[in-house]
Amino acid sequence: MTEVEERTPLEAVQKAREIWLNAIKQSDLDEVERLYRWALSSKKNLETDGNGGSERPKKKAKQGHCGLDRSDYINASEKFALLLCQSGRCKKAKKGLASIGFTCRLAKRVLDYPDGSKESDDSSPNKDRKQQKAPPCTIVDNFLSQAELERLQSVFESTTANYWTSHDYAVEPPSPYFSYVLSLDQIETNGFGFIGELIQKVLNCPQLAEKFTKLPNTRYVEMWAHNRPHASGHQLHFDSDDEGRGGVRNPIISTILYIADGDDDIAGGPSMVTNQKLSDEKLATKGWMSSPKPYRLVAFDGRYLHGVVPGKGTQEGRRVTLMFAFWDEIKIRRGLGPGSARPFPKNVLPPWASQLAKPMETTETGNQYDNCKTAEPIKLDRVYETLDGKAWNKQEMPAYDEVFQGF
Repeated sequence: MTEVEERTPLEAVQKAREIWLNAIKQSDLDEVERLYRWALSSKKNLETDGNGGSERPKKKAKQGHCGLDRSDYINASEKFALLLCQSGRCKKAKKGLASIGFTCRLAKRVLDYPDGSKESDDSSPNKDRKQQKAPPCTIVDNFLSQAELERLQSVFESTTANYWTSHDYAVEPPSPYFSYVLSLDQIETNGFGFIGELIQKVLNCPQLAEKFTKLPNTRYVEMWAHNRPHASGHQLHFDSDDEGRGGVRNPIISTILYIADGDDDIAGGPSMVTNQKLSDEKLATKGWMSSPKPYRLVAFDGRYLHGVVPGKGTQEGRRVTLMFAFWDEIKIRRGLGPGSARPFPKNVLPPWASQLAKPMETTETGNQYDNCKTAEPIKLDRVYETLDGKAWNKQEMPAYDEVFQGF
């Protein structure tokens, strides 16, 4: 009996995900695939139809499959499909995805994304390009100085840092969303040291001011952060006050700062912004992606659907990001423990807040935007495809759980 056969199917898929989130070489991913294949094809407790054959699992079926309950079976099937799609095998994922109720998926070029040096897949003639709408996002490279990056790393880079431990932060299963809000009046009155200066730097960035004309209406800034393994993504969503409870309200813009140094090849998949708004009645037709890069700032119109594509292949390190959302109005919610839009701590500061509010010891000389450079996003001429890999051209909006995102 082999080692994998000594596991239950549930133990096999749990082990597969553990290896995947910590993978650093191709052989790790090979083992992940082997475990998923075995678990999903195991005959342990497999329900059969009246003819003695294996009944194909349906997304809404109640019985167990291959020794896995319905929820675990679907989760494992989705993860296995993602592994196939990220390694150029979308066609082989079709049958499995259809069997659990999916009718379309994110495009191959999204899940099996190009590297950051390949800026566009838009093959439109130059004349047509000039007529296209500008993307709802802007990328600014070299935005962070080395000193600013190091301060952010001291707060957010380590998974055992006070910011994460004091909020019981977890990735899988995810911890509840938590964020903090500062008003511009507070920043202008009290300064708030480094974090106040960084917010002002984003707010006054020339590249953003040119793109987002409503940015001067900002009165509040919401901040939150993430620290994820390379293979972990974030489902497509709309940024909203209190996660949409009581009705959706979007920020003026949202921004992402990548907290990593070194070369351009850092952990994590790209951020993706689409041309889909909440009021739209059909799926996004265009998308723009930004690869994680040291010192980079990404800003986008807060009305648009966006997310983080899981990192493909292997890469050491973690995807660490700090987000700001700029609001004309947002309700600050006081309460015990982590939560949405909590007031930024004052008076007695926890260690993480003290690190952020402490002024920088050295002041940058010269114009702080001198090294900033606008970069082009990776353009996508399609965001969704049928399971066959054709463009999704249907006018109706499919149900949310019929669209395979892979994360």
